[in-house]
Amino acid sequence: MPRDRKAVLLDFGSTHTKVAVVSPREERILFSGCTASTVKSDARLGLRRCLEMARDVLSAAEFDGALKLASSSAAGGLRMAVIGLSRSLSVTAGRSAAFGAGGKILATLAGRIKEPELAGLAAEKVEIILFCGGYERGSEAALLHNAALLAASSLQAPVIYAGNSFAAAKVRSLLASGGKECFIADNIIPSVGVLNTAMAESIVREIFLKRIINMKGLDGVRGMLDGILMPTPSAVLAAGELLARGCGGEKGLGELIIFDVGGATTDVHSFAEQRSCEGARIIGAAEGFAKRTVEGDLGLRESSALVAEGAGTAKLAADSAVSEAFMAEAVARRVADNAFLPATREERRVDSVLASHCIRAAARRHAGCLEHTASVGCKLLQRGKNLSGVKNIIGTGGPLINNEDPAALLKEGSERDVLLPETAALYRDGSYMLYAMGLLACSEPKAALGIMKKSLEALS
Repeated sequence: MPRDRKAVLLDFGSTHTKVAVVSPREERILFSGCTASTVKSDARLGLRRCLEMARDVLSAAEFDGALKLASSSAAGGLRMAVIGLSRSLSVTAGRSAAFGAGGKILATLAGRIKEPELAGLAAEKVEIILFCGGYERGSEAALLHNAALLAASSLQAPVIYAGNSFAAAKVRSLLASGGKECFIADNIIPSVGVLNTAMAESIVREIFLKRIINMKGLDGVRGMLDGILMPTPSAVLAAGELLARGCGGEKGLGELIIFDVGGATTDVHSFAEQRSCEGARIIGAAEGFAKRTVEGDLGLRESSALVAEGAGTAKLAADSAVSEAFMAEAVARRVADNAFLPATREERRVDSVLASHCIRAAARRHAGCLEHTASVGCKLLQRGKNLSGVKNIIGTGGPLINNEDPAALLKEGSERDVLLPETAALYRDGSYMLYAMGLLACSEPKAALGIMKKSLEALS
């Protein structure tokens, strides 16, 4: 990429189409903005508005020569199901691969599946199935049983097989006999303690991008851009890993956690090596340095009714210093109008309390946990990642960025009694830059790292 070339980085979301204009040479964000998304009618309309914003910042020559890249979550996230042999190993590893690729998991099945379970996947309108399980050279019987049922089912979703590779040819043959589209990936758990999700994630992303580009309007924007590179969650994951690790001799921040709170979901990204707590033995599927989880029942708008159901309307009302009737009406308003913006002090308190619950619940689900055991020589078992040593927490997403006290919200992700950091440096992504830096990192990783380090807002 020429040294003085500018970059125009876009994100097609279901609610907003966002744009960031950056100077890689100066390691500086020149402009960031957004417009209402038009992906349900014609994505080109929102794109043109964002490109006009970029034209106002750049000279004609700079704009014409700028690198123009985009990410997208406009399809609402790829609706996925994971089928594995054991819930503690293959299903957990499969979920990790699906989330890492930007998927949205609607169902998980374990063991020898049954026909009614597959009918449930059809009812959920699952768009892709990640089928995994079994160590290399292990038993194939359950895998072939599941493949035969999938082949005979009415499901039309493509299947990614990422299990015991010695059964791959038989699985593909069975699925082909039922007219199913099948992709073969490396075994995601080839042996004990090994996690290998890269190939499966790559195939998920490829299918995702084909789907969103074929959406109304997005096929028409390709000629206006250099490329739609990846799903938005993958872009954020790439940015977070770069920020944690550093590159080209430039140090990163070190291990970190990102909370992304939205209207429908709360996403948590962590970047830390898996390590055991003192005196504990790690059990279950291995976990990689970068991990993403998505909580579809934790959001401030369309998912707020599920938040109220989980936390209790009475508790949310008490924490917000409003009546239960006010809280019930406030939640109903948010579900009915996903674009609702709080205009009163009471409504802002409601948003803060909802966000606080989302972060606290999502953090506890994302982090590992300890279980006491009576086994000889080992009194503690650890499932998942020990994040207690993480020193940096970053907040992004509208509810966090626009909150009056984002530091207080992010502290909900720090707890003494679970495997989360007790204290950490807190930052806000006030420029919505993480997706953009994940895109820029594909060609200018050092510039992307510098921009992130300069642009993150430290919170007291």
